[in-house]
Amino acid sequence: MTILAVMWSLAFALYIGSIIYFGISLAAHIILLLMFFFIMAVFYDAERNKNSWLLKLRQDQKINNN
Repeated sequence: MTILAVMWSLAFALYIGSIIYFGISLAAHIILLLMFFFIMAVFYDAERNKNSWLLKLRQDQKINNN
């Protein structure tokens, strides 16, 4: 995913014609990837430890889907 972020940042920078945009775009992509992986780690840890908030969230989703 990091390689994709670098590739897309470079593609947008070349399209716009500004190397400064490459740095800004790359930083934004890396921040988004870090946030995604952090959220996934939180949910993975909660599932592994069977935390009550995750169980309640799943029960609420089942009720809303029915």
